Amino acid sequence: MVKTVFRDSWKSHLLVVGLGILAGLVVILFLEVPDTPLFSFYYWSASTFGFWMFSTSLLVLLSETRKSAAFHAGTYIFLMFLVTTIHQTVVVYREAEIPFRSPVEVVAEHLYGWLAYSIPAGLLCALLGAVLWSGRKDTTWGKMLQTVPALFLLAETLYLWYCVFTAQARLFSAGTDLICLAAYCLFLRYAGDKRKE
Repeated sequence: MVKTVFRDSWKSHLLVVGLGILAGLVVILFLEVPDTPLFSFYYWSASTFGFWMFSTSLLVLLSETRKSAAFHAGTYIFLMFLVTTIHQTVVVYREAEIPFRSPVEVVAEHLYGWLAYSIPAGLLCALLGAVLWSGRKDTTWGKMLQTVPALFLLAETLYLWYCVFTAQARLFSAGTDLICLAAYCLFLRYAGDKRKE
């Protein structure tokens, strides 16, 4: 398999924390960009899974151990969900023109909801990451596991391009999924070449 990038170390864990927060901020960016029916930026942030499947799969397949793969996948998705749900709380306050009380009160009032939204997604991705990590092995089962994200990306990409041509909508999601699918296929090819060396 390819070289390990994410090790079972504090440095790698902190890098994944940063990537999870960055991913949440990217979601927020496209939630806030003016939406158009053709590009459907809000749809990308709220309902498209391609980029998240691609980035999480790479985190897992480039992790040193099964434990670190599970931790990295779970942390990445947990933080992405947490950042976006905190943003949604701010939006509710802003749109309802409710003055913010102290930050401590806001956190105390909403912490349970933020965690109830973010923890299940993180745990699910940690579990899936632990399974997908077997894709690092040069076995038939490992190769099959590696192709699962590609199949998911292909199915979603085809659906999104269908939406583009039939409803003139979701072009941004279709384009990003196509790029992620191509990049993941290149990654698989590179990994296959490394195995042969």
